[in-house]
Amino acid sequence: MTSLLDRDASARTRLMPSPDDARMLLGVAFRPSGVLLAVVSVVVVLTLVLAGSDLTGTFGALAGTWLAVHQVPLGIAGATLSLLPILPTALLIRGVARQVARAVTPSSSRRDVVWVVAAALGGPLAMAVVMLAMIGDASTVIAMSTPGFLATVGWVLLVHGLGAALGCVRGTWPTPVHRLDLPAWALAAAGPAARAGAVLVAGGAVTVVVSLALSMSTMGAVLEAGGGVGGALGLTALSVLYLPNVVVAAASVVSGTSAAAGAVSVSVFETTGGELPAVPVLAALPESSAQIWWPVLLVIPAVAAIVLGRAAARATATLPDALRAASLAAVLVALGCAAVSAVSGGVVGTFGRFGADVALFAVTAFTWCLVVGVVAAGVAAYLLRRHDVHGWDDPADEASDADRASEPRDAIAALPAGPAVEQPESGEPADAAAPTETEADAVETDTVDSDATTDDVVSADVVDAEVVDLPDEPGTKGV
Repeated sequence: MTSLLDRDASARTRLMPSPDDARMLLGVAFRPSGVLLAVVSVVVVLTLVLAGSDLTGTFGALAGTWLAVHQVPLGIAGATLSLLPILPTALLIRGVARQVARAVTPSSSRRDVVWVVAAALGGPLAMAVVMLAMIGDASTVIAMSTPGFLATVGWVLLVHGLGAALGCVRGTWPTPVHRLDLPAWALAAAGPAARAGAVLVAGGAVTVVVSLALSMSTMGAVLEAGGGVGGALGLTALSVLYLPNVVVAAASVVSGTSAAAGAVSVSVFETTGGELPAVPVLAALPESSAQIWWPVLLVIPAVAAIVLGRAAARATATLPDALRAASLAAVLVALGCAAVSAVSGGVVGTFGRFGADVALFAVTAFTWCLVVGVVAAGVAAYLLRRHDVHGWDDPADEASDADRASEPRDAIAALPAGPAVEQPESGEPADAAAPTETEADAVETDTVDSDATTDDVVSADVVDAEVVDLPDEPGTKGV
């Protein structure tokens, strides 16, 4: 495969891509979606065979699953299913980003990037239209309604557009930074925001795992109700797919907000019971009222905010920049929480909505990161400045001090080797008066008379080294 950059100057002036570039663009357009279609086909056919189906409506189920990976809401038996697993969607976005990153480099022209992005969006859109037609044809034999065209196009563009954007940034880095010309503290905010988000997700994951471990009996009862080994395997696979959705909801709970699962509502302060679908992963929901120790879980967002502040302080050079970077990182964390919770939540037929409160989760995460994170950034920046971890002290001043301290040693080290100098006897003080005539001549002419003694030569060399090494005083013309 040839990169878009491996072209001569005349090829860059063409409006249409060369044959090699066309083959590469076809890969960008259809490879991620084609791999997804192949995997979906295997999963759907295997599921239908294990369920003992006669494979009626296979193409409709295949098309519906392909659209479900793109988070397109589906209508099944008159009910709406918009709560879709985000794990396959995340893997698809990663695949699109990798494919786009291989097609661009930091030296890619704007036209090359436009061609790659257009291919990354055009191919999936064409496949989405085909999937809509397949569902419309299969709706006569299966209880599935055709999704709306605008909703389908919007979700497909959103998923593949996000992957294409990530791929372009990854492939052309650091060209976008140079073009945007952002301040250093703004660029430093991305890392702390990612770390804080990772801490929140990790806290939610640990909470879910511990809760599932404490609800093993409930999980076993749900699996036994699945109807044999095939049903148990299906429920287990479904739980694995929806596990990231539950983790996001748990992250919102430990942040101080609430998460809903139909009529069930959970927070660290209060819980409300209700009916739930028979999915093993939902056994992570508490079966009792809120315990008195549950607010201890609020230490998780506090730790995330402290991590954000420390990372912002280490990524910047001054206290004001650390505070600015921490504030911007808090905004990025809030936006990320809102986006992830919006995608991971949805409606499941008559059960109602599942997921976190999007607006409240974003506001709560922003408050934690802004208040605690900015304070932590200020304290960390002060401590780093105090201990000079960044080397913020003026290096020019330190270098000049070191030079001045080493000048006498340098002058003495430059002395030529000669016979030993006799020291004056005790009781006879050394003559430290004005320099002799020979010394003055040595300073002025930089030569030493042959009749001068060894003491005179040593004194002349030392005086000459000091005069040459030290800068002249303003307004003078030397010694």
